[in-house]
Amino acid sequence: MSRPPRPPWPQRLIAPYRGLPTTVYIQVLCSLINNIGGITKLFLPLYLRESYQLGYGTIGLLMAAYGAGALLGSLKGGALSDRFDGRKLATLFLFTSGVCLLLLALAIPLWLFVPVLLVSGLGDGAFRPVNQRLALEPCQPQQRAVAQGMLRVAFNLGVAIAGLISGALAAIGYGWVYAANAAATLSAAAWLAWAYRRYDAASIHQATPEAAETSAADLVGPWRDLPFLRILLALMLMTAVFDQIYVTLGLFLREHYQLGPQWMGYLFTLNGLMVVALQIPISRRILDWGLLASTQAGVLLTGLSFLWLTAGVGPVWALLMMFTLTLGELLISPCYTMLVMHRSEGRLRGRYLGLYNAIWQGRTLFAPALGTWLYGHFGGISLWWLCAAVVCVSALLQHAALREILGPARATATA
Repeated sequence: MSRPPRPPWPQRLIAPYRGLPTTVYIQVLCSLINNIGGITKLFLPLYLRESYQLGYGTIGLLMAAYGAGALLGSLKGGALSDRFDGRKLATLFLFTSGVCLLLLALAIPLWLFVPVLLVSGLGDGAFRPVNQRLALEPCQPQQRAVAQGMLRVAFNLGVAIAGLISGALAAIGYGWVYAANAAATLSAAAWLAWAYRRYDAASIHQATPEAAETSAADLVGPWRDLPFLRILLALMLMTAVFDQIYVTLGLFLREHYQLGPQWMGYLFTLNGLMVVALQIPISRRILDWGLLASTQAGVLLTGLSFLWLTAGVGPVWALLMMFTLTLGELLISPCYTMLVMHRSEGRLRGRYLGLYNAIWQGRTLFAPALGTWLYGHFGGISLWWLCAAVVCVSALLQHAALREILGPARATATA
């Protein structure tokens, strides 16, 4: 008996991404458009320093205003999606963020920066859990890893394009950077408004059946879910370690390895290329490998990757570090998102997603300051060993909680 002919390779390549709910593609394109201008926050300290001659302490406080807004927005955005139409919320949050970016593009007085940055953070933070919910909730459980991988690829492609555009515009003037960012964000809001009117509402985001039959007051929220809170505590430890690539890694490469600042660009280029090339293939295999094992492997790879920096001196160790850390990142993002979606079935899903995103946003309030303090007092080598120890504690802390949460899912899969 002859075997049927294999389809052409382009069809095999796109086959895993076909058949997903319409809202997945809508949100993926929205993320790509939005993040094309999303790198401008990195230019904010330079903008404030060069245009307003502010001291470093004042700049730090203004950046903290944005971080506080993003943290609060993550919590409130997810909670609001339990009560209101997520499609309208996502459009509103993007529009709010775009207006704030337009204000930053103008020569506004200094006193206006705090409220503008606070509201900008609220809009950015609130959009993320709603974006994830709209993309992932209509999917079947086995589709969610691929959908999450597509969101990650869209995010990284957008940031890569933003890096090129923003760098060129910054040479002209910082106002042009924020104007371009505002245009991208407002375009994403316009795309959502048009797309959700264009396509049949039945194929887009709808409340879960449990939420439709039960009042929100009767559903379980994350604050009473002790196993889930243990996982978030472990996640908070891991994100504090992960955040060191943005702060102390650059200091270590410059002072210990004597490498120029361009090497940070090389390392993050490697990170972005790996995410674009490998995120979706790895996301598709996570359920085959096991969600518990994949989650623990991602956590351990993230922290243990810094030990490469203790093995010698030279750029090869930095490249090995970033390669290993990115492998962990490729596992962490879809694994934790799938855990949140699984645990929130029949519960207040918006609050679960909001609290999960708040953990990621909240790391910026303490991880940079803590990491630089430890680096200054104990040195980089000690800090990297401490990072390895912290992720081991994180993995141990969440192991029993993961088994408890995933136990029913494993039993169902076996049956």
